[in-house]
Amino acid sequence: MAGSEVRRLRASPALRRIVGRNWSKADIVVHELDGRRLALKDYRPRSLVVRQTLGRWLVSREARAFEAAEGVPGLPRFYGRAGAFALATEWLEARVLAEFEPDRPPPGWDERLAAILLALHARGVALGDLHQRDVLVGPTGEVHVVDLATALVLGARPGPLRRWLFARFRDQDGIALARLRARHAGEDEDAAVSAIGGPAARWYRRGRVARRWLDRLRGKRGPAAR
Repeated sequence: MAGSEVRRLRASPALRRIVGRNWSKADIVVHELDGRRLALKDYRPRSLVVRQTLGRWLVSREARAFEAAEGVPGLPRFYGRAGAFALATEWLEARVLAEFEPDRPPPGWDERLAAILLALHARGVALGDLHQRDVLVGPTGEVHVVDLATALVLGARPGPLRRWLFARFRDQDGIALARLRARHAGEDEDAAVSAIGGPAARWYRRGRVARRWLDRLRGKRGPAAR
């Protein structure tokens, strides 16, 4: 965004503010500018250390991912960075997927999410950390992915390490989709991931084993530790 547009955006009244869930998360501030509702993802309210390190890095990373994924259906329109610590996207009136628990999302939501992920992967963008709070479902059943902060962009000339990382991120997207499908269908998540097979399922099993050992070392008891 041009500097003048950023100043106008920040000067416009805030219609809504969603405070970050913890010390590392940005606030989402909804503004109206020239008849458009924009969501400003802003790390400025965080501490100086968080702003200058995590905030600056995540804004740069997410902006690059949105630029690489331009035109992919199911993403909010990207309007650009709004300074070093913020970026602006289209504001979408929709429900977070997590809000449908224990209700069922509209039929076909998972196929639409799968299509978005496939289109992102084709553009060389893999999310790697997809959660149901990053997925929005609109009033007519349309699905959107709104958080690309942890996404990995493959790039035009990736080396072997980046290609390997991209494959792992892509596999993780498949795991996340399988788990979300199972969760909202009342099915077993581990079984759903195992059904994928291949490297994704193997990495998932290794991660589960590692987490169980960590839980035991910390003295944690529960389903993950049994």
